[in-house]
Amino acid sequence: MNRFNQIFLLTVFFILGNSSFSLAEEKPVKGTIKGQILDKETKEVVSYATVNLLNENEKSIGGALTDDNGEFHLKNIPLGEYTLVIQFVGYETFKKSVLLTKESKSVDLSISIEENVSELEEVVVEGKKAMIENRIDKKIVNVSEAMIAEGNLATEVLNTIPEVNVDANGQISLRGESNVRVLIDGKPSQIDPSQILQSMPADAIDKIEVITNPSAKYDPEGLSGIINVITKKDRMQGLNGSISANLGSRDKYSGGINLNYRYKKFNTFLQSYQSDNRYISERTLERTYTSIDQANFSQKENGLSKNGYGNLKVGFDYFIDSLNTLTFSVQRWQWRGDDTNIYRNIDHSTGEESFYKGLFYNRSGGDEANLNYRRELEKGSLEMDAFIEKGSADFNPSNFFKSGELMDYEPLTEIVNNANWYFGSFAIDYETALTEKSKLELGYKGQIIDAEVQIEDDKESFERPDLYEYPYLENIHAVYGNYMNQLTEKFTVKAGLRVENASIDGGIYGTVNEVSVDTTFNINYTSLFPTLHFQYKLSEESQFGLSYSRRIQRPDVMQLLPVENSNNPQSVQVGNPGLQPSFTNSMELQFGKTKEKFSLNSSLYIRHSTDIIRGVTSFDEENNRTVMTYANLGESLTGGLSLSGQISITDWFNVSPSMDIYYLDITDENSNFTIPEDAKPLNFSAKLNTEIQLPWDIQFQAMGRYSGERYDAQSINQPNYNLDLAVRKKVLKGAGNVSLKVNNLIYSGYPSTVYGDGFTENVHYYGENPIFRASFTYSFGGKFQGRQKRKLEGSGGL
Repeated sequence: MNRFNQIFLLTVFFILGNSSFSLAEEKPVKGTIKGQILDKETKEVVSYATVNLLNENEKSIGGALTDDNGEFHLKNIPLGEYTLVIQFVGYETFKKSVLLTKESKSVDLSISIEENVSELEEVVVEGKKAMIENRIDKKIVNVSEAMIAEGNLATEVLNTIPEVNVDANGQISLRGESNVRVLIDGKPSQIDPSQILQSMPADAIDKIEVITNPSAKYDPEGLSGIINVITKKDRMQGLNGSISANLGSRDKYSGGINLNYRYKKFNTFLQSYQSDNRYISERTLERTYTSIDQANFSQKENGLSKNGYGNLKVGFDYFIDSLNTLTFSVQRWQWRGDDTNIYRNIDHSTGEESFYKGLFYNRSGGDEANLNYRRELEKGSLEMDAFIEKGSADFNPSNFFKSGELMDYEPLTEIVNNANWYFGSFAIDYETALTEKSKLELGYKGQIIDAEVQIEDDKESFERPDLYEYPYLENIHAVYGNYMNQLTEKFTVKAGLRVENASIDGGIYGTVNEVSVDTTFNINYTSLFPTLHFQYKLSEESQFGLSYSRRIQRPDVMQLLPVENSNNPQSVQVGNPGLQPSFTNSMELQFGKTKEKFSLNSSLYIRHSTDIIRGVTSFDEENNRTVMTYANLGESLTGGLSLSGQISITDWFNVSPSMDIYYLDITDENSNFTIPEDAKPLNFSAKLNTEIQLPWDIQFQAMGRYSGERYDAQSINQPNYNLDLAVRKKVLKGAGNVSLKVNNLIYSGYPSTVYGDGFTENVHYYGENPIFRASFTYSFGGKFQGRQKRKLEGSGGL
């Protein structure tokens, strides 16, 4: 550990120790009231009950909701006598006198409440949340509530979220920027997350968080923000869970099981999901050389893609007491991809026709372990998290050539890549209340990636392949601090700073044409990432927010690898070991308003990025192909407006519209890009989701998406659109759902144009359409499941 890292650690523990010590001396003595609420008859916990503390004038001085374990914890209560009031739909109101003194300033209660039989007969509480919750600092998409999610894949659900788009290759972008940090359960994936999400059943997902301007507590990676995919997990008493089975047209299968068993202080859980999917596609390409001004080369590609994903996750929560929780889990996951592409090429200058077959396979997998400890302190909390993953991947793009008819392909090129990696992270987060209206957050996070890729690249002959070794080592250490203060009843400010030190080392070692190669690269930096958030509440229904953050895009492992990698001999990719990080400054002004049947969330945002990393395509005339590599370009300026909302037109008809319009300007003095001068840097997209409640417990949902012309450094994506429909019927007394869906009922494909030095390429990709799906889900366990899901969601905060 170098000296800088030692200083980081010493600073964190010094601050933690001294802040808690000084606060203890300066603050007046206050008390705490905690406890657990149980059903008097069954002894089951009662989650989400309202807890209110009244003074002698019967005014509320504090309150809370019981958590999933039926527990509550009221802190920083002045000493004195109070009345504790417990209320929950279907139960008698419970009241109890509580006295806090210097001798007894902490009270721990076990409270049993009785059902109100007459009220239970009259009240029916729906446990359904809104599909999209608009918070002032993020969006939460409750995937488990979406019909369109049942039987679909994770990327298909992401494509329904406002401001998020998924292109034909599964590439995820947020507000037009493809460099977005995608996490699964708060952890990064060491392979392209779009690969996993294109195969992961949406049934495995509980919710998705979209955070566009995170605080200093979060990693600064991702120029446009963070998308966190949170998988399902329950903590209800007894045995409960769910099973799902899904079937799609043209051989698409998926299913899973999610089990949870809670007994007293132990909660054990198991999760397993499997998918096996087959897709067909078509892609056309026409390349025009500027000097000829007519199509000189054309290609038609027919693709068959088979992919599958599987995982098994087991773990437990140990509730040591009401203040301490220990969680441990292990997971094994596997991803499989097999692509077969047939290419028909025509050289219009000679009339020559040729055929290629491209084969690609990928076998990836990993073993993970996660240990988490959380302690509730008198004025805050302390949380520690350790995570480790050991993974491997074998991927092999191969090309075969045969002129003339489609038969007896002769080998042309074969590339074999084998990768192994270790990923580890450790984080500690501390939070404490300084006063009743201010708090301090401090923390440290360190992570390491130790990977090695072995490459065998055989060109035109299998006798003398080029052999490479590609070691890669990444170390990142960071400390952060956040200070939040509610200056008035309506105005709150939160300021933060993250200090990050990163070291990335790698190189290519091996032989090319029997000649030794030794290429190394190194990226080192220590950088500051400040954040600032303001929130002003106009009323209980509406609020403004203003935020700023500085963020970074680090080049990834494959972007740095200077070796050709492609399964299309006419379009190859190669990395650039000279890439440097890109930095961005992001500002956002938000307004949110929520009423009983209407909600609106709007954002004005602007991002300025330097040394932006983009794919740059050039034409290799000697080999009659395009070569895409990565480069640091100049700078970009993005400014936009995002609007989303939900409207309950009637009790049975809801609509959720959204739109995003943004301006993108890229400036680079050294590039030879030939984007037409009349190209519009203004980009527009819109989505509309409708839900209709029909009789007989039947629901109908329609999701439409339109994306206008999108401009980037070297390409223009033409307008594209699609429409999905779903219908769901409750069965088995509401415990089961049967769903029928059709994806891409109306579908445009993805047309685009690439402009290069001396050439233009028009590409049109058509995915499979339409796709028909049927699914069945069944949930079981938990006597109070229906009632206790009446969880009151807060409006969020900074």
